[in-house]
Amino acid sequence: MLAELFINNFVIIKRDHIFFDKGFNVITGETGSGKSLILDAINIVLGKRANKDIIGKFDNKTIIEAVFLLDDRLINILEQMDVVFDDNKLIITRTISDKSSSIRINGRITNLNLVKDMSKFLIDIYKQGDTNIFMYKNNYLDIIDSYKNDAESNSIRKKLESLYIEKNNFLKKYQEFDLSQEEISREKELISYQLDDIEQVDLKNINEEKLDQEYKRLNSVTELIECIEKCEEHLSSYDYDSPSISSMLASLSSSLSSFSNIDDNIKEINSKVDELIDSVNEIYSELDFYKDSLDQNPERLYELEMINQKIFDLKRKYGNNIEEILTYKDKIKRRYDELDKIDNYKDKISNSIKNIDESLKSMAKNLSYIRKNKAKELEEKIIIEIKSLNIKNADFRIDFSKKLRIDPNGFDNIDFLIKTNKGEELKSLSKTASGGEISRIVLAFKKVFSTFDNIDTMIFDEIDQGISGRTAQIVGEKILDLSKERQILAISHLPQIASLSNNHILIEKHDEKSLTISSSTNLKGEERVNEIARLIGGVDITDKTKDSAKEMLDMAERLRKG
Repeated sequence: MLAELFINNFVIIKRDHIFFDKGFNVITGETGSGKSLILDAINIVLGKRANKDIIGKFDNKTIIEAVFLLDDRLINILEQMDVVFDDNKLIITRTISDKSSSIRINGRITNLNLVKDMSKFLIDIYKQGDTNIFMYKNNYLDIIDSYKNDAESNSIRKKLESLYIEKNNFLKKYQEFDLSQEEISREKELISYQLDDIEQVDLKNINEEKLDQEYKRLNSVTELIECIEKCEEHLSSYDYDSPSISSMLASLSSSLSSFSNIDDNIKEINSKVDELIDSVNEIYSELDFYKDSLDQNPERLYELEMINQKIFDLKRKYGNNIEEILTYKDKIKRRYDELDKIDNYKDKISNSIKNIDESLKSMAKNLSYIRKNKAKELEEKIIIEIKSLNIKNADFRIDFSKKLRIDPNGFDNIDFLIKTNKGEELKSLSKTASGGEISRIVLAFKKVFSTFDNIDTMIFDEIDQGISGRTAQIVGEKILDLSKERQILAISHLPQIASLSNNHILIEKHDEKSLTISSSTNLKGEERVNEIARLIGGVDITDKTKDSAKEMLDMAERLRKG
């Protein structure tokens, strides 16, 4: 349930902290006082996009924070969405400024999409005039299938979807084989050419790195020999004008050897110099041997150039690397084999499609049977609920028709038909009822589905528009009945509904210097009597309206306890 809503610098709300209770919470206030801002704040903290116009004039940023108290079932669901809990609280914080926007879940930065995905488990909002799932024909199959959280319907639909996708894949494959003999010959000829093209190089046994290394070495033999000869000259040379490393080390050794017999330290150093002389001689020998092994091989160099060029051409045509080229080669070889046996493949695909069609037909028939049984029960329950909401002459039917083709939802077309007055014909729900009737019909649906949708909090925004008197009382009692199973938040202007709540929140405006501020108060005792009296009689509150308000609250208390 929604336990708290903290709002800071939101439009005309300077700073407000609203506390909600279990059961029935009502929000009242004069027109324009800011009641709808509370609903807007809830929507924004649950992921609705917001522009910078919502930032008030009291600070440089807007902060909206909602605190939910969750049961283990909901915690398990949200933990699967990677939400981390320390206790049973879910705290969503939305911060919006001119320069940035952020949203946090339990103190951790997250994104709007995750919050939006979570919101469908937290709150169900109905606002009169909004597109509602019960008023939109495309939702009716889902509504029927979700009734009673029916696992069998969900299982059949998943299988239908999987088979439907499999059938489409087979149909695409069949189209690939739906070729004339001329087209088959032409495609086989192209594949043969491509295979010959790829097989000109033994790609499986080619190491591109070693190939490139060999090419670079052969392409640089002359420069490499020159480099080695230069190195040999530095290591050992008989040119006295340009002393070599060998001659300098020999001179160093000769100088040190004179003192080796009288100083062990010099002897040790001289020994190291002699080791260096040996190493230099060894390096010289290895360079000389390597130089002799170098061979300017223009034929091999040309061969490597041709191989590199061919690999480059193959990459340009068949893949970005050798692995992709070989994968493509395997693919077209399989295609060639398929073309050789095209009639067999077409027969196999046709049989597969036929078997899938039989399975689709059987599953769709089974699903339709389940839906029709559910529909009978739903019709009865919806009619009872609608009539209990003071639409005495109402009738409701779920109309089934058959699609030309089976799709992932089966072969059913469903429409919700209703009539609200005598002498009328049943018409599609989305095209018939008035605003006040639509609100009651939606309430009837929500009452019937409340046992199965597992949403803890429901919000009704002015569901009482277009109704009054006895009808308002009935609607209020229906909402009160719903509040025994879940938390209800209702924005209302009718005393019959407001009096039935167990938590009454008043939204008011007042001026502070040059600014108008909206704020909330949780009403108790005489304050609540005065607000109910205002809803009954308007601005002028008399003793008579106060007495009526007290009587209405007393009656509501008895209903809540009963």
